[in-house]
Amino acid sequence: MIYCPSCGAELRFDIESQQMICEHCRNGFHVEDLQDNTSGDAKTQEYYESYAYVCPSCGAEVDTTDKNDAVGFCPYCKGSSMIFDKLRKEWCPKGVIPFKITKEQCKELYCKEVKKHIFVSKHYRDPALIEDFKGIYMPYIDFVGYTRGDVAISAKSEEEYIGDYNYQTTYYDLHGDADYTITETLSHDASVAFDDHISMKLEPYDKSEIKKFHPAYLSGFYAEVGDADTDEYKAVVESEMEQAIYSEIQNSQFLEQSAREQGLHIERFHNENKIPFKVKQSDKNLFPVWFMSYRRGEKITYATVNGQTGKVSADLPLSPFKILIAALIFSVTIFTGFMILMNYLPTMPATTTLGVCTMLGLSGMYLMQHSYIRTIGSAFDKKEFNKKLSSDFIVQSLIAIAGLILMTTDGTYAQTRAYVGRFLAMVSLLILIVKFFCPQIMHSIQIYTMKLSNATMQANGILVEAKKFNIVNSIMRAAMLFTSFIFFTAIISERMNIDILRQLPFAISSPQSNTFYYILAFIAAAQLFALAFIHIVFQANISKRRLPQFNKRGAAYDTI
Repeated sequence: MIYCPSCGAELRFDIESQQMICEHCRNGFHVEDLQDNTSGDAKTQEYYESYAYVCPSCGAEVDTTDKNDAVGFCPYCKGSSMIFDKLRKEWCPKGVIPFKITKEQCKELYCKEVKKHIFVSKHYRDPALIEDFKGIYMPYIDFVGYTRGDVAISAKSEEEYIGDYNYQTTYYDLHGDADYTITETLSHDASVAFDDHISMKLEPYDKSEIKKFHPAYLSGFYAEVGDADTDEYKAVVESEMEQAIYSEIQNSQFLEQSAREQGLHIERFHNENKIPFKVKQSDKNLFPVWFMSYRRGEKITYATVNGQTGKVSADLPLSPFKILIAALIFSVTIFTGFMILMNYLPTMPATTTLGVCTMLGLSGMYLMQHSYIRTIGSAFDKKEFNKKLSSDFIVQSLIAIAGLILMTTDGTYAQTRAYVGRFLAMVSLLILIVKFFCPQIMHSIQIYTMKLSNATMQANGILVEAKKFNIVNSIMRAAMLFTSFIFFTAIISERMNIDILRQLPFAISSPQSNTFYYILAFIAAAQLFALAFIHIVFQANISKRRLPQFNKRGAAYDTI
């Protein structure tokens, strides 16, 4: 605790003035001019005193420098209280980024973010909930990348004409003794309780504003000590810093000059490049975070705001009810539009409606599964799952729809038109099946066979939910594929006069047959709607976290 030099009352850090303000005499003091009265001169001490509080429900720990500042509830599990553990001396971090965003600004930024998502549940707009934001300093470890020793960089010569229309390129290995250090350090949060996905979304912090640590900055806020095993992050940090060290060496004047003198070009990302690269931990700093949690039953959601930049990262579960209403309105509008077209365009028969609805259903099914797979890819950092939607899929789907329209509509050149339509529809459907649907099925199987790993609790929770969802999802997808096959069979039987296919009850040729096709089109739309709804429920569920649990060493564990 820091006391006022003038009257002896408590000082609190004021975000707007960036000074320590006395709550009694209202005088302000610069932090660097103050002493830590609990442990002597803060400029010469390696430790500072803090009061540790532990949650009896989940085991999370938070510290405060104010002995009178009892923690009302656990920020991680929303437990009713935090129990005082002990007064302890903590190793002083090297630096701290003071809070720049006030609590009022934090609430405004959060509300602005929530307003962007119209389908978010009303619970996350509750003013009483927003008041629960707490300022917490999170520990971050700096890592430095360096290389020492012999390096080998691949280079190639200019193409040389050797006769008979043949050219020759010669490859070389450039060797040298390297001694490089990446000056731009990479930071990673050192708290097990603070989810890595949240911390990454809050980045970057402006490290140029790091101040020398003083306990005064913690006055009025909470802090985490940092209990994560930093060795767990080295593999992640190495992969992130590897390209930086490669570029540093490959752009060195020595290598560039050596290659230029020999008429060679350096291959910057060649597989044969060998650079001994390591990372090491350097300093620990504290970065500011506004933190809020919202608990409903056995689920909890987090909302965070970067206390320096104002960047927001929040769990915002969707409201299935709101999306249900919106989807119903959208579906009814589309279906009604098709019905109107059928009445005003006599040349467009009911089979066209069925074909378009079926194709839209298959495309929608693929898009939802694509989103499902990307969700798992993001949670577990699997690049093969986390791919963007290919524009070729959209193009092929539109070609297939165009082919179905040409195949099922009449015109002046009906025969030629039908042949062209069949060709376009069949080729596009074949490409969609081989290039998109089959690989997607394989990815879905891989997700089902995945096992819990050393990922975060949130990531493992997503996987558990994904496995349960995969069963219902697979049944729905199989039903859609089966009905799509039946529907396409009905269209072919009606347009190609194939007797065997005409045995199907809905492939009859009568004045009432249009009614059957309209009913089938409605079934296709209803299946897509049902599939969309269960995907929405899944996405809403995974946005809510399971209640965290931490053991005595602070490491998170799963109870699954």
